[in-house]
Amino acid sequence: MRRARALLAALALALAPWPPLPAQQPTRADSSRAAAPAAPATVITPAADQARGVDAELRAALFDLTAGRPLAALERLEWLRGSDSVFAGAPEAGGAMRSRDDLLFLLAESYYRLGLGGAFRSAARELAASPGGARYAGVIRAQLVLDAYRRGDDATVRALAGEATGGDRALTALVRGLTAYRGGDFTAARGAFAAARAAGGAYAPYAQYMEAMAVLQGDTSRAGAALDSLRPLAGMATGELGDQVRLTAAELAYESGQYEAAIRFARGVSPASGLGPQALLVTAWSQYRGGALEEAGRSFAEFAARHPELPQRDEARLMVGQVLLESGQSEPAERYFEAVADSITGEVTALRSRASAALESAARALVAARAAGIAFVHDPVDGKTLALPEGAGADAGTVLAGFAGTPAPPSRVPPRVVSLADVSARLDSIAPVLGPDFPRGLMYLGTADSSAAAEYARRADALLDADVRASLARYGLQEQLDAHAAKILALQDLQRMIASGNASLAANARTLAATRDSLAVMRVVIDRTRARVRQALATQMEATRRMAAENVAMIDSTRAALGASLGPAEADILDTERRTAETYGRMADAVQAGLDEAIGHHPVFALRDSVTARLARANALHDETRGVLAADDSIVARALGELEGAEPPRARAMRAALAAAERQRAAAEGALVALVENELRQRATGMLALLGERREAADYGSASSAFFRATEPKGTATGASGTVTGVSAGTLARPTPAAPPAPPAPAPSKAEGDSTATGRRP
Repeated sequence: MRRARALLAALALALAPWPPLPAQQPTRADSSRAAAPAAPATVITPAADQARGVDAELRAALFDLTAGRPLAALERLEWLRGSDSVFAGAPEAGGAMRSRDDLLFLLAESYYRLGLGGAFRSAARELAASPGGARYAGVIRAQLVLDAYRRGDDATVRALAGEATGGDRALTALVRGLTAYRGGDFTAARGAFAAARAAGGAYAPYAQYMEAMAVLQGDTSRAGAALDSLRPLAGMATGELGDQVRLTAAELAYESGQYEAAIRFARGVSPASGLGPQALLVTAWSQYRGGALEEAGRSFAEFAARHPELPQRDEARLMVGQVLLESGQSEPAERYFEAVADSITGEVTALRSRASAALESAARALVAARAAGIAFVHDPVDGKTLALPEGAGADAGTVLAGFAGTPAPPSRVPPRVVSLADVSARLDSIAPVLGPDFPRGLMYLGTADSSAAAEYARRADALLDADVRASLARYGLQEQLDAHAAKILALQDLQRMIASGNASLAANARTLAATRDSLAVMRVVIDRTRARVRQALATQMEATRRMAAENVAMIDSTRAALGASLGPAEADILDTERRTAETYGRMADAVQAGLDEAIGHHPVFALRDSVTARLARANALHDETRGVLAADDSIVARALGELEGAEPPRARAMRAALAAAERQRAAAEGALVALVENELRQRATGMLALLGERREAADYGSASSAFFRATEPKGTATGASGTVTGVSAGTLARPTPAAPPAPPAPAPSKAEGDSTATGRRP
């Protein structure tokens, strides 16, 4: 009996419900029933905001402009301007968002920075007519003043400069003074220069210098007063302007007969600067005029040796012979003059034989290098041209202040003297294309023909406009090509991603196949094991029922055997045993009935069907993904074929615009080449005439030396006082004060009794 109880207890423990495994996931049906209902997805579609888009584009253009990329800014701005509906519903100027007035302002600034004068003036007029253009009037008016000065439009300068209320006021006052100086109104010039000097900043020293020049020009008898006003500035000014002030002071001192002071001022000029040669020449003439013949001879010889390319070189060589002659060395003077005459004859021969063939190619090389402007710099040896900084009046601070509606800050970049060093450095940079036969001395003659300089300014402006238009078209074309290439690269990357996905799917398919095979084998093993377990448990249940029946039969037999002797206690025990046996029998029946369900609760058998269902879903997902990738690959291949097969229409349009711009530039280049070639030929003619005069002077000096040598008593070496060589002892003409500077534009101008001033240009 105890054995039967033990078997039933073990069976009950084996068939007890197992707790669920934490790692087991419910099936899709179970999870859908168990999960709470999900909230509906919310799709947010942003509303188009035209005003904010325009504002962002304008601020991006402002960033490009102030970062020194005016071409990128102009391309963006002209695209905005060409969109008819871009400002539909845009706010008025002064609101939180930017409007058409701001576009016109940035367009004008971009044109101004790129030197497109005509486009700048057109945009400025349109801005002035705009209702909100008044906020930019100060900055634009100051720039119009500079633009008018470049073009020589003095009437416009006077009209606009008197109304200037914004922009860089010091610069505006300086330009107003330069205009008056150029027109001969030296009283007005002094007032304007005084105002610019009082404003302080980078232009104050030059304004002080020009104020002194205006005093001198107003009354040539006041050279001493002008010199006195320059002395403090000469002592404290530094850099190129300091050298220019000291050179001018030296020339004024020379003219006033203060030769020692002239020498001191001239020696204050840095020998390595572009004004060093002229300072050395002033020193030599001052020494000569002061009676220091030996020192003068050395200075003239040094100048001739150090600067053989300059037109003053032969004059200095003649003065060396003059010093020898006046020192009583007639025989060395004769030989020296003969050597100079032979040298000049060689120069003339070389110029005649080489110049004609070299001038056309040199003109083309100068224009191609955008260096033709150096041919029209007047008197670079004397530093008569001054260039304002790049973007003067439209620097980043001024543009940002105008855009923000605040006063423009004064410029911090001083003007720059265009001197011999600049011309020489530019020529050196293009020496390989100029060729060895090009007579570089022609570039140092300077231009005296104001009409040629004015025509150069006009043609250089046309070439600059063509350059900018071609660059703008090339920039736009490159943007389109870059965008097209970026699309192709993106599609190629997508193709690689699809190929990588297909490779991953192939590996996944192999894994699924292996899992499917393993599961098939495992399913057979699990089914066999389940059958064995069920059979074993069923056998145990049958044995339990049999033993329970045997126990009941045994109890009944015992009760019958005892009969009347069975007492109440024994009867109660037998009843209890019978009930126990019957209970075991019923338990065996119950276990037998729920045997399949109990076995199904075991994790091994329960997960069999779940794993099979998941494997089926994995196979379906694999097939679906493979279909999506195949469709995507077809779409990408078709789109890639379309992109690689033809250029986009916008790129073709930009390529046509570039071709038209290139034709316009070629025409502008041809016109400028013709002008430069004609200028060089005229200079070559002038150079030949000048060399002829120098040759005659050398011959005259040689004859004079021979005459004095023949008339000198033997054994004596008297000086030839008062004798000249054909070069007047006053060859150094009255030094002319520096011409007014031109802001960065090729607009030549003519100051009274002064040289032509040009601005920076290619």
